[in-house]
Amino acid sequence: MLTLAINSSIAQGSRKDTSLFITMFIFVSLTIVVNLVVISGLFKGKQTRFKLLNGLMKMYKDQGVDGYYDTSLLGNYNTRYNLFIFAVIFLGLIAIVVPFVIR
Repeated sequence: MLTLAINSSIAQGSRKDTSLFITMFIFVSLTIVVNLVVISGLFKGKQTRFKLLNGLMKMYKDQGVDGYYDTSLLGNYNTRYNLFIFAVIFLGLIAIVVPFVIR
């Protein structure tokens, strides 16, 4: 959100001043890189959690205590990660598009 505020504040002047346009472009690039890193991390975390919980469920079944864990929680965890990913993508798109619209 800080990048959105900075880019929005310099977008007006970037029509006349090329250094402001370059600065805006650098911040847009930074936003893209940060969002890609965050999304990549969320996907890796999602995969890791899935593997760990599947192993835990197998262990519970082997020990005969699988009835104590509600397997619908697995779907809830997946939904939570998807919502986080959606929020990051949406905020990133807003931070990229708004300065160009203001410009």
